[in-house]
Amino acid sequence: MPTLEQDPETINVVLLGSDQEAIDSVGRTDVIIIVSVNPDIPSVSLLSVPRDFYAWIPNEGFNKINVAFSHGERNRYPGGGAGMIKAVIEYNLGIPIHYYARVGFDGFVKIVDALGGVDVPVECALSDTFPDEESPTGSTDVDWLPGVHHLDGKHALWYARSRWSTHDFDRNRRQQQVIRGLYHQAMTLDVIPKLPELWGTLKETVATDLGLDEMLYLANVGRNLDMTSVQSSFVGGDVLQSWTAPNGGYVLVPYRDAIPGLVADAMAPPAMARAQQQAFRVEVWNATGNEGLGHVAAARLGWEGFEVAAVKGAPPNYPRTQIVDFTTTSKGSPLWRLRRIYRLTLDDVVAQPTDEEERPADFRVILGGDYDPCFATKIRWHYDDLPTPTPLPPATPLVTPTSPGS
Repeated sequence: MPTLEQDPETINVVLLGSDQEAIDSVGRTDVIIIVSVNPDIPSVSLLSVPRDFYAWIPNEGFNKINVAFSHGERNRYPGGGAGMIKAVIEYNLGIPIHYYARVGFDGFVKIVDALGGVDVPVECALSDTFPDEESPTGSTDVDWLPGVHHLDGKHALWYARSRWSTHDFDRNRRQQQVIRGLYHQAMTLDVIPKLPELWGTLKETVATDLGLDEMLYLANVGRNLDMTSVQSSFVGGDVLQSWTAPNGGYVLVPYRDAIPGLVADAMAPPAMARAQQQAFRVEVWNATGNEGLGHVAAARLGWEGFEVAAVKGAPPNYPRTQIVDFTTTSKGSPLWRLRRIYRLTLDDVVAQPTDEEERPADFRVILGGDYDPCFATKIRWHYDDLPTPTPLPPATPLVTPTSPGS
């Protein structure tokens, strides 16, 4: 891929989640999230790469991207596993990687518990069974219904890893939810001033080539970050095709011509003009009868770049979700985005033009009896039953899928 053009001050870090308990064991990196930090705005772009992404790996050929790190370690690639995963990401996605950070199961659990747990707005119901040494039966069933759940380290790990009733694209979404929650928790506890004294302990749980100075610099960028300037993207079903590889494994083959455009959009920081303007403000009225759904909706609106002015309860007198539009002009209006999130028609929109000084927000979303928080998760990630564009494969593909994935 052509190398992505970015601001010279941009810092790209790849976050890796190992499938091993400790970082001493290499294993596969089933979590791959590229974090692009623009310190001038400041802004952060997150891009998740599925573990089954079929990548070209130096000295190896085509294979799943989650084995690149272990191949680099085993074959003594320059820089080891870290050097290999950086090279693979730049070659296959065009994104230069400056630093990496890798954590295993145990380290992840310790980090979450050290922060006092993490609040996660569960949008889609999730059920699974996990091995659990603390359970008399050796396993534990978990059922998360939509709402805000406070998870300790063990349960946060399960939430981020679950695949029994879902799939890898959805797992990527949940991983980013947890990361956002951990960032919020770290800011709430004001952890940044404590980093120097925590550095020794942190290095025991996280393998990274970030030094303390770089970590403090990035942490201070994060301290000044407005969450409306954090965007999440995914290498999803609109640029991937499932295939059975020659070794019989299930892989996701990228449409080569579609990757540069996706990467450019995903890694681009918010425009300076947008960063200097106040985001559109949305007031949430929750008429579902489920108290937690108002905060789940608020979290999703934040992901989509809106500023949530308030979350309030409302009588359950609304069979359908509605939008009240208080703006006085349609120029630059994000109304279409709100309608898309909640699957609404123009008949579900009530226009109440109000002077800016007098209106409670730019829009009011009234969550009705038909509100399905899970629907909004399918907009960006292109899976399940959503219609998605089908990019044409390259004229001379590096690999041509010929059989369906298993």
